[in-house]
Amino acid sequence: MSRRSLSYAAPFALMLSIAGSALAQAQPAPPAAAPAPPEAAPQAPVSSTTVAAPVGPKGLDISKVTEDLNAKLAAMQGTPNGLTADEVARRTLINNPDITAKQKAVDAADASRDETKSRFYPKLDMSARYTRLSDLQTTYLKFGDVTFKTSDLFPVILNNYSLQAGLSIPLSDYVLRLSNSMAVANHNKSAAQLDERATRLSVARDARVAYYQWIRAQGGAYVAAKALESAQGHQQDAKNAFDAGLVSRADVLRTVSQQKSAELAVARTANNVAIATEQLRVYMVDNSQTSYEIGENILDELPPYAVPATPDAGYAEALEHRLEMRQLGESEAALRAEAAVARAGNYPRLDAMAGATYANPNTRYSPPDATWRGTWDASVVLSWTPTNIFGATAQAKTAEAHAEEVAARKGALRNALHMEVSQALNSLAEATFGLTVSRDNLTAADENYRVRRELYRAGKATIVEVTDAETELTRARLEVVNSHVDVRIARVALQHALGRDVGTEAK
Repeated sequence: MSRRSLSYAAPFALMLSIAGSALAQAQPAPPAAAPAPPEAAPQAPVSSTTVAAPVGPKGLDISKVTEDLNAKLAAMQGTPNGLTADEVARRTLINNPDITAKQKAVDAADASRDETKSRFYPKLDMSARYTRLSDLQTTYLKFGDVTFKTSDLFPVILNNYSLQAGLSIPLSDYVLRLSNSMAVANHNKSAAQLDERATRLSVARDARVAYYQWIRAQGGAYVAAKALESAQGHQQDAKNAFDAGLVSRADVLRTVSQQKSAELAVARTANNVAIATEQLRVYMVDNSQTSYEIGENILDELPPYAVPATPDAGYAEALEHRLEMRQLGESEAALRAEAAVARAGNYPRLDAMAGATYANPNTRYSPPDATWRGTWDASVVLSWTPTNIFGATAQAKTAEAHAEEVAARKGALRNALHMEVSQALNSLAEATFGLTVSRDNLTAADENYRVRRELYRAGKATIVEVTDAETELTRARLEVVNSHVDVRIARVALQHALGRDVGTEAK
């Protein structure tokens, strides 16, 4: 995670400082007895020095800039009912469509497991039938000198009724298919559950990062606004100096260009804030009129974080805890069990069958008569279709090939995890160092502002120099805020990369 997200404001501060230095040589010194302004109201939360700011010769109240900065920083320390990263993550998980899709996949896997179990239950078939037979022509049967009507010997019953029940038990499937089929269903269900959990963790991570980026965007917009305010002051000073014949028209045009560039930066950063805010609304499924306040004090010192001793130790921790690795392992196991089920088609089947018939007439009785009678039968059937071997072998090879594909994906995931952990460790180290540097820069900018203020009071500095020092102090203070944001984002990324967020996913 780069700590340079607010760096676009630095060129403006540098350019304004250069312009201010040029104008300082031509700017007439203020009176030595310049009145001392009142103390700035609130103390900046990240500065160790609170100073009174001067009032410029054109009525520019520098203390107002400090008050605005303090108010902004105070707002960025959070309000009691404001939004926090954890709250954004919680609300995002409620209606996230990716999570909903994964939950439905879990439901489907669970239903598939039940369907697999049902295939091994004994199969019971029941039927009821009524049949109307057509009448037959009279035929005769002769025995010696005696002739009989066949209808007298074998009566024809035109109305037939039958109630039948059949029970089939797949005996060989219990040995060859049941365990592997249930293993397929169980592994698929576990894979779907792990995928759903991993998605929840990824969505929660992205929501927290979006929250911190939203705070970063506000800081960037504030810096751009202050740079524009300073550029406008420089442009006016240059115009006055030109009217007095102290600078050239080129100097005036340069300040005009700087002001336009600052206006463009303000527009861009305002757009960044709007996009970051809209992203939060989309994540939390809020309407477009919803506004948010910062509820997390990002300037608070974070508790110590147990960073792995080496990248290899972090990689080993990620392999052990990351749900994505376990999910692919379950998918691979399911495919190998599926191949074993397919290979069972190479062997004969053994089924136990039983049937019961209650019919009028019952054809097993002779001669038939219009009477309800019950009969039953039981059998063991061994069947084999050798031509099925070709299809079963092909199915097994297909499942094994898919299993090898998943195994290869596991290898790719290991490499990706290795890089993710390494990058997360480096980002956290960089962000932590950046926070130290930004604090040092703040101390320097604070001292520079104090010195410029004292020189101005003594008539040895111009208001432009004081304004530039104020701009640099503003940038330094917001850079501290930005560095705190970087540290939090880096911790969120490392926490997820190592799998330390497993078990913390909100429901």
